[in-house]
Amino acid sequence: MRASELDGKEVIDIQSGERYGVLKKSELLLDLSTGTVESLVIVKRGWTGRDVEVKTIPWRSIQKISDELILFEDRETTASGETDPRNI
Repeated sequence: MRASELDGKEVIDIQSGERYGVLKKSELLLDLSTGTVESLVIVKRGWTGRDVEVKTIPWRSIQKISDELILFEDRETTASGETDPRNI
């Protein structure tokens, strides 16, 4: 799958049903030593276009990617301003 194929998909937490929004520009965090995807980064923008909130979803939390949706379990998602457990 190419990163561009993620654009336009709605991201939903299957535990809470929370909708994180539709990906416009998908950003992936990569582990360059292994060549694997570590996380999907979602930027929620306000109506002015400014960055409002950044969410990082670990790739291993993603349960399903369909034509229209990305479903994940929110076990380790971090929001901007919170401590990412990988950085402790």
